[in-house]
Amino acid sequence: MGHTVAVKKVVSSREGNNVDNSFHAEILTLGKIRHRNIVKLCGFCYYQGCNLLLYEYMARGSLGELLHGTSCSLDWTTRFMIALGVAQGLSYLHHDCKPIIFHRDIKSNDILLDDKFESRVGDFGLAKVMDMPHSTTLSVVAGSYGYITPEYVYTLKVTEKCDIYSFGAILLELLTGRTPVQSIEEGGDLVTWVRNYFLLHLLSSGVLDARLDLQDEATVSHMITVLKIALMCTSMSPFNRPTMREVVSMLIGSNERERIL
Repeated sequence: MGHTVAVKKVVSSREGNNVDNSFHAEILTLGKIRHRNIVKLCGFCYYQGCNLLLYEYMARGSLGELLHGTSCSLDWTTRFMIALGVAQGLSYLHHDCKPIIFHRDIKSNDILLDDKFESRVGDFGLAKVMDMPHSTTLSVVAGSYGYITPEYVYTLKVTEKCDIYSFGAILLELLTGRTPVQSIEEGGDLVTWVRNYFLLHLLSSGVLDARLDLQDEATVSHMITVLKIALMCTSMSPFNRPTMREVVSMLIGSNERERIL
């Protein structure tokens, strides 16, 4: 029997080779990676200026579309399972790959879900393999607004802390149900909105997604614990952010204490 695959089409442009660079980066990055939380590249082809990448098909689509859609029904247990899977995938890239890989564009729309809501990290077009020449500093800002770490905008230096900040922003999306981009009046992005909220209300459950069962004390307690992890990941100082390996450990520990799964 045949297998269903997802096809990503990347059209080359005569204005430059950024698209081709992204295409080749994705092939080089994903070609040898095999991890349950990293999307699997099944194949690729190049024909008459058209680049095609073939991925395993993810039946539930992206986390961003599902979480911010009109009829989101993701309960907290499912959201936590998704977050833990993403953390384990990133931990693998940062600590267990040889050479290590920084994704550089982690966002909820690049987190893909299978039919059982197990998460895969996808879209490695901006990824940097850290043994490549000139791979730690770039000439332009790359990434998505709402997920870009503050220091990267000024230094253009790629570190694992950039991915960790972006992961923290995704945690805040899962916890609050809000999109990464907020109105200027509310701070402009979700991380700033959460920080501003706590300046007025301290650490409280009022920031949590009202679509969830906030009457369950165990659920709220666990969400507050994960919220603290998200705040650590999105610390303004990169030196205060944990590693992804530490994040995985903290998430697993929080779950064992609350026993939500």
